[in-house]
Amino acid sequence: MPDWAGLLLLFMGALLASAALTAINLAVSRRLNWRAQVRDDAPSRHQRKQGTPTAGGLAVIAVVLAAGAVMVRGTGSAKGQVVAVVWLVAMFAALGFVDDYLKSRHGSTLGIRARYRLSAEAAVALGFVWLVVGFMPASQSVVLGFAGLPVAVRLVLGVLVVVGSANAVNLTDGLDGLAGGLTAICAGGLAAVCLIVGAGHLAVLCALTAGAAAGFLWLNYHPAQIFMGDVGSLGLGALLGGIAVAGGIELVFALIAVVFVGEALSVIIQVIWFRWTGRRVFAMTPIHHTFELRGWTEPQIVVGFWLVGLVAAVVGVVVAMNIA
Repeated sequence: MPDWAGLLLLFMGALLASAALTAINLAVSRRLNWRAQVRDDAPSRHQRKQGTPTAGGLAVIAVVLAAGAVMVRGTGSAKGQVVAVVWLVAMFAALGFVDDYLKSRHGSTLGIRARYRLSAEAAVALGFVWLVVGFMPASQSVVLGFAGLPVAVRLVLGVLVVVGSANAVNLTDGLDGLAGGLTAICAGGLAAVCLIVGAGHLAVLCALTAGAAAGFLWLNYHPAQIFMGDVGSLGLGALLGGIAVAGGIELVFALIAVVFVGEALSVIIQVIWFRWTGRRVFAMTPIHHTFELRGWTEPQIVVGFWLVGLVAAVVGVVVAMNIA
């Protein structure tokens, strides 16, 4: 079982590795002309970001997958969960990479059709949750998650958590440093919770993820020199959701990831309300765009959302400490 000092060292190591790989990733993206395509309906000041190198999340994912591969050799009885989470991340990141590639190659904001991508995500998530729920008991009780519910119910809810988390991070990745910073904060909170409930192997993965996401901010914070891309946002979002399912801490994860949840809910509410009434609830979604239209600068929005995420993470850890 790792201790707090050990997790901090892992965090720092992943941060440095990710920062170095992000610089290499930037050079490669420029060389291969992997460029982001800005949506026409985005706030007007986003148009200056057109052509920014993308798929920078490859560096973050590479650190996580490499560390996960090393962990598999020494995790004992927890090996199955680590293998399952690493596989989940690799599959979602692969989907995101294809999406990024198609957008860049065709100079379009359209990659894989939404229904096909969601179907693939659901299939991968179902396989992951089936393995984790059916063959590897979660580390905690229903107090912090869904571990006490019937297997069939856990399968459905687990798929929703994984797919929802992946797409929530993807939707949040719309401002420089926003998704990367929130991922680092959320992963840090999950690392603490996993350590509290005795899932040390998952705590290690979370610490590594937090460090890798933080290292990416070196070149991703405003003004971003490289974007995370779907390869990063989908892969990291799936990782966070997958760890929550594997650890049986889905409920406390929803609290720690409250900013991601809010971003996704803003889109869902907007779509449903507009189809029902023909009117909008928010000026623009995801919700961070509404703050942009109200005159907030990107750094103001990003730091503000980071602070909300940090408070949520602390509250989530405190709740876990008092319940577990």
